[in-house]
Amino acid sequence: MSEENDNGAPMNNEKDNLVSEEQEVTQETTGNKNEKQDDSRNEILENMLKAVLDKQKNLVDELRSVKSELQLIRDDLKPKSVIAAVSNETDDEDETDSESENESATMTTTGKYFVLKHDFKNVSSFKNLEKIYSEKEEHFGVPWRILIQRNTEKEHFGIFLSCAAEMDDQKMSFDVVFETKIMSNSTRKWSKKTSGDFQNSIPKNEMGPELIEWAVLEKDYLVDDQLTAEIHVRIKKTAGIYKDNLRSFDETMEEFSDVVLVVNEEKFYVSKLYLAAHSPYFKALFLGNFNDSKKSEIKLTGIDDDDFQKYLEVLYGESAIDEFTAEGILMVADMYDTPLVIRKCEEFLLEKSKKSLKKNLDLSTRYNLEGLKEQCLDKIKSVADIRSVIPGDIRELDPSIMSELLKKSLALHDPPQ
Repeated sequence: MSEENDNGAPMNNEKDNLVSEEQEVTQETTGNKNEKQDDSRNEILENMLKAVLDKQKNLVDELRSVKSELQLIRDDLKPKSVIAAVSNETDDEDETDSESENESATMTTTGKYFVLKHDFKNVSSFKNLEKIYSEKEEHFGVPWRILIQRNTEKEHFGIFLSCAAEMDDQKMSFDVVFETKIMSNSTRKWSKKTSGDFQNSIPKNEMGPELIEWAVLEKDYLVDDQLTAEIHVRIKKTAGIYKDNLRSFDETMEEFSDVVLVVNEEKFYVSKLYLAAHSPYFKALFLGNFNDSKKSEIKLTGIDDDDFQKYLEVLYGESAIDEFTAEGILMVADMYDTPLVIRKCEEFLLEKSKKSLKKNLDLSTRYNLEGLKEQCLDKIKSVADIRSVIPGDIRELDPSIMSELLKKSLALHDPPQ
């Protein structure tokens, strides 16, 4: 028995060893299988994450591309700033007051430039000498509108620029040049160019080109008895609209200045370093390697001397911004890239201005005033508000504003439950 037990013990040990080895092999196999499954899961998860990241990257790239395209469109729509410091001697005064039919008139679009546009309906039903006006639009602190009038006796039709300011109570005058256009669905266009003065001494504050024959208008330019009229206006000189100057920049300041800037024959004695510190434009002009840098007198173009006066006043710390001056000052500040003055103009428009929602929205996009744009968009609460800010030509609407208005329109028509 003892021998059998002794002989059996090694066999049992061998069996135990075999079982143990099989268990180890099984555990190892199971472990390898689990590791492979984990590796497979990790690989799938990594691929899924990679796919998500790739999609996000593509989406970001697309959004950046769209943003770049919108910025290019916005920059293209924005009025171009004056680049040259010295003006050409030729001006609109050398151009003829009117031009023949379908002849294109070249007109400077810098400075105090704006466009009025209106669709007049049921034109053939207008009574003899009845005055039909478009809605008033404020530009540079002054209300303007289009006037049309039919003369059934002489079979003529007139289109006029109307200044709706109360000139009887103020010593106002506006030296303007403007081009009147009639648009149609065909390739034919009618345009006339006119220049003149709106003055308080003249009771009639309406000005227009030669009349167009009714038969020609009816045949070539009326579409479903509707007339689309445009007037492109540039204000060359204003007087009597701004308050008295708050600061002098005339020859009395000569000892404190080292350069004279000339705007419309008016001389402004200023400091090169002070202007250069606030404006990259003037920094390049005064301190750069340009022919004008060494001159003691430099002529600036494309701006009004009254606007430049108020711009300098704001730059020198005066409170010169009001309903009348805000747009002109903002135009000059944008032209000469002066953040301090731009910020002060935006603060006025945000906190004190009574301008219309449409006007403020237009200024915000024209001069990239993000704070003012957000305020305007926040004020749009209804479909009527959306309609009130849409220009006559939808193509004139800034792309970023168009997308925001679309979102608001969809939200109004399909409010959240």
